Amino acid sequence: MTTTPNTGGANTVGTADSAVPTPAPAPRTDSLAVRNLVKHYGAVKAVDDVSLHCLPGEVLALVGENGAGKSTVAKMLAGAVSPTSGEITLGGRAVTVANVSEARAIGIACAFQELALVPEWTVAENLELPGGRSFRPFSQKKAIRAATETLERLELSHIDASVPVSTLSLADRQMVEIARAISAKPQVLILDEASSALAPPGVQWLFRRIRELTATGASVIYVSHRLGELAQIADRGTVLRDGKVVGEFHRGAWTDDELISLMAGREASKHYPAPAPKPVAGAEPVLEVEGLVAEGLNGVTLSIAPGEILGVGGLQGHGQAELLRALFGASPASAKTWRMGGKAVRSMTTVRAVKLGAGYVPEDRKREGLALDMGVGENPPTPGPKAPGLGGRPFLAQNSTWTGGVITSLSVKTRGPLERAGALSGGNQQKLVFGRWLDRSRTVVLLHDPTRGIDVRAKQELYSAIVDLAKRGVGVLWFSTEVEELIHVCHRVVVLYQGQVADELEGDRLTADAIVGAAVGVKGSTR
Repeated sequence: MTTTPNTGGANTVGTADSAVPTPAPAPRTDSLAVRNLVKHYGAVKAVDDVSLHCLPGEVLALVGENGAGKSTVAKMLAGAVSPTSGEITLGGRAVTVANVSEARAIGIACAFQELALVPEWTVAENLELPGGRSFRPFSQKKAIRAATETLERLELSHIDASVPVSTLSLADRQMVEIARAISAKPQVLILDEASSALAPPGVQWLFRRIRELTATGASVIYVSHRLGELAQIADRGTVLRDGKVVGEFHRGAWTDDELISLMAGREASKHYPAPAPKPVAGAEPVLEVEGLVAEGLNGVTLSIAPGEILGVGGLQGHGQAELLRALFGASPASAKTWRMGGKAVRSMTTVRAVKLGAGYVPEDRKREGLALDMGVGENPPTPGPKAPGLGGRPFLAQNSTWTGGVITSLSVKTRGPLERAGALSGGNQQKLVFGRWLDRSRTVVLLHDPTRGIDVRAKQELYSAIVDLAKRGVGVLWFSTEVEELIHVCHRVVVLYQGQVADELEGDRLTADAIVGAAVGVKGSTR
């Protein structure tokens, strides 16, 4: 495998026996093309002279690290952000997309990384009124019927069209976002980290929808950090770094290491860190629970030793989210035995959990993890309702050392502590949420899929941070939708099936097959 300069100043990943890389095919008149796209945010150039094209029936991957400009390009194409300069053509004709509605009208639809659904609206309203409330007569009954038909056609019959979106799981909300974009019957569909909240079956559902669209001649722009997905679905890809196009790749002619190196601008490092030392045998657990019962849980028993990383596997919807929320006191639960930080627990609240030494990285960073309208350095270090005096400039001054440490240790890309947290990329938001627990006296940290939607380098940084927590004696409970993470970083893994522990895996038994088997109930024997 080689990486060779092309005539455009970028790099092309090609096969080793290719003396000259195969140039990308010239755009046809009926394809989407972007020429010299630029976007400024004040003095910051987020997108710098980006040119790319997508052919009919083609899946074009758009990859890069967090903050590379991928989502900004996607938003400009979808009409959510206005470019500073540049040209967008569709079918050989220059187009101006002033807003999302105009983009949909000309055939460009987007499923956004940060979901654009209205939480208080029903699923039907979100599907039937994508551009907002209509002045024409609106029938809720007809909308529910039409939305139900759409959901059934897209293999989403498990989603009730009549319920508010806010009641759905994050995975189902993401599927509704995708369904809304697909229902516009676009000529170009943009998927911005559309699989980030989806478990493997959900990803395969998404791939079926993509193949249905491309079979009709529609083009798909697929923004993702999951390199394994790109190998399955992308025909071709464009790599961004620091807002610029730095290379391209073609199906079957690249390796993960080559792509990571191109994204990062340096040689790829080992994907997973050296594991944390095995916990000391016989040490008092930092967390133990027997017979935990809550909504979605049916008698879960587990324990975590100091310095142990305990993974939680299984298909989403089998109690993983409920387990983490119950242990942190975010939802009611009871147990025969419950101890945290060496102290008995009768009932848990979030305040008590924090006092006992627990930290929690929630599933939804936007709704539960950050105050998006506050500055990066103004966000309080603990989640939930702010106590008087927390947040704002005094808080910023008092916690500048902590904020700077988080930004530095996790390489958070920000213009400074006063930058609005909501303006950060999704990956950098996630690092900020995780980072609130790094320099605090924690005994156990609960992680809900913390690497969702972040790039490879950011994942490596979080893996190292998790291992460092374990080395300090912190117990880690880590639910991940990526099986390989559980295998390579965790000491043990418990797999949940229908709200119960279906299997407990460690040593030679900790394999992908064993996790997947237990997740579907094939090896569903409880210890």
